[in-house]
Amino acid sequence: MIGNIVVQSSAISLQLSDKKQKKSDDWRLMTDDYLVGFENHSGKTYLMKESQPLGHVVNGFGNNGEDKTEGCVYKNAIGCYMHGSLLPKNPELADWLIKKALEIKYGKEIELNPLENSLESQARIAAIQRFS
Repeated sequence: MIGNIVVQSSAISLQLSDKKQKKSDDWRLMTDDYLVGFENHSGKTYLMKESQPLGHVVNGFGNNGEDKTEGCVYKNAIGCYMHGSLLPKNPELADWLIKKALEIKYGKEIELNPLENSLESQARIAAIQRFS
């Protein structure tokens, strides 16, 4: 299962940064509801019913080439078949991972200053249009 992949991330979960809700199981949707990446695997993953997929495949193979799911989200961990291109092509996800790692390390909420990422956003939009 090799090729570009587009995943609708309406099921992607990023923890709420709202101070009123501090439970680690509270989630919000990403602003941009698609991830793009490249997959190259022969493994097949089947999620348990209580597992939450990272997203649903629009184009590509995903976890197993059958059920149209990609990846898995559990607490602060994300696993997927989208390799090294995942983070540069999806800067919001990269920001979330950095923020979460810093919050765990320092034991407090961290607010990151936004970086200019218009080129990354344009590249993601082009990939979505080309591969969807």
